[in-house]
Amino acid sequence: RYFNIRASMKKENLEVCPLFAKTIVRTHIDLEVIDLSKIEWAQNYQNEISTSQNVLDEPNFTKLRKECMKGINDYFHGVIKVSEDTEIYITESWFNKTNKGQTHHRHWHPNSTLSAIVYLSGETGKGGNTSFITSQYDTLEFDVTEGNLWNSRSWTVEPAVGTMLIFPSSVEHLVQPYDGDEPRISLSFNTFVRGNLCQNKLMRLEV
Repeated sequence: RYFNIRASMKKENLEVCPLFAKTIVRTHIDLEVIDLSKIEWAQNYQNEISTSQNVLDEPNFTKLRKECMKGINDYFHGVIKVSEDTEIYITESWFNKTNKGQTHHRHWHPNSTLSAIVYLSGETGKGGNTSFITSQYDTLEFDVTEGNLWNSRSWTVEPAVGTMLIFPSSVEHLVQPYDGDEPRISLSFNTFVRGNLCQNKLMRLEV
């Protein structure tokens, strides 16, 4: 339902265009056995975070980093069609651990272009869903007969091991309460850009 939603229209000639949408991509990455037993954890607001914020720079996560970069490049150059003159790269990366009864606070990722979540472990059907929330609001509130991509203030994705979600870093999100006995562990990372960003007159920028 998340990516295959269709509008129920009575008129066949009515075309709906999601103009200026916040594009969120869901993809699957090839996860090999990842040893997280040596990860050191610190308390976050409502769950735990790895003490290292550069985990993908570690040699034992080299393959995972390559899989993440493939997804990021597919989004950046394949979906939104940014020129190859601009390179996107990972700046920070860390693990999150949510235990039974915990959540992850509402937040967004400043000083980043695209961010991503990779689900590494956890029980399905036990909550811990990721909710994306809009920070834009209309002046009027209406009762709706059915929620969809055009009228929702938030959208929820159920975690699945091996799934990666890629989204603009400005999109706010949170993790709903988790009720599984196995810890819900995810990888998060931020990105930035370098190279020739734009060649148009009065907008030229190289970083």
